[in-house]
Amino acid sequence: MDMSAASERAEHDALVRLVERILSAKRAAPDADTTALEREIDERVYRLYGLTADEIKLVEESAR
Repeated sequence: MDMSAASERAEHDALVRLVERILSAKRAAPDADTTALEREIDERVYRLYGLTADEIKLVEESAR
């Protein structure tokens, strides 16, 4: 990531905020459902790396 580029810095900050929300939710209630936040992180990372639909499918299948 080129943190001097405003768009990349914004993407980094958005990812950090999502992680902070997950951590906060888990601290408040360890069994909290953070699936939607985790999914948003996944989608942002897929875009960051420019993954195709086929590549995403491979990643998701291997994570199961």
